[in-house]
Amino acid sequence: MLLFPRLIPLPLQTDDKEKQRDNKPIINPSFEKRMRKRCVFIALSNQKGGVGKSTLTVLLASYFHYVKGRQVAVVDCDYPQFSIQALRTRDTQNVEKSEHLQRLLCEQFERTGKKAYPVLTSGPGKVLETAGKLEESSEIVFFDLPGTVNSPGILEAIINMDYVFTPVVQDRMVMQSSLSFVGTLQDFIRQYPKAPLKEIRLFWNKIDGRVSKEIYRHYNGIFEKIGLRTLGTVVPDMERYNKEAVSGNRLLFRSTYFPPSEKLLKGSCLDRLADEIESIIHSES
Repeated sequence: MLLFPRLIPLPLQTDDKEKQRDNKPIINPSFEKRMRKRCVFIALSNQKGGVGKSTLTVLLASYFHYVKGRQVAVVDCDYPQFSIQALRTRDTQNVEKSEHLQRLLCEQFERTGKKAYPVLTSGPGKVLETAGKLEESSEIVFFDLPGTVNSPGILEAIINMDYVFTPVVQDRMVMQSSLSFVGTLQDFIRQYPKAPLKEIRLFWNKIDGRVSKEIYRHYNGIFEKIGLRTLGTVVPDMERYNKEAVSGNRLLFRSTYFPPSEKLLKGSCLDRLADEIESIIHSES
């Protein structure tokens, strides 16, 4: 049974299959109405930890919301640590302690009219139920998914995304794990050709600027041969990606209340990453 209009069902147990063999819905008809509203579900997902998916989820959400003016929401599904919700809590505490950050927040609201985007947490098996609370008021919902497809409800959640972007880093074990992860998704998705998921794309993150570009171009060629697409943007390995909005810090980068400071944005490739993702979203509109 479908929980929300955009959802498709996972394989049914034998008894349920017999009950529904003459009526097995793949996508609820009201899904078309949701598509016309253009609430886009985007997940950053990889089963390997440390590739930067939570950090990039926050940075992209803040950039789309505060810079590009899109109505954004975030679902933090990374149970039990909920790192994005923890960051929102730290952000709130730091703003409360800093007159400078309070002033910046007021100036930002006067300039853009944008309040902070909502961050909701979701436990195992509840991802799509949580998302249903946000899609009416959002243009883009970003999901930070758990690092294993064995978590309850994760495969169902993934095939009900619109796009999945998988960060990979220059490490052989990480790449092997990432390819295994994406392969598992592709095998599962083939069972549901009418699923909302349009595309899975890999992209390079935490790349050392001293490393020859030929290395990841070589791997991109390998990815292409096995049917995987990569983003053109390559995100560099920079300490600024860990720079939070703390009291006394005049430059901001990773925050749920602010976009990155222009000085730190330069050279980070975050703006290019957001532009490329936006172009992919719009190409399907």
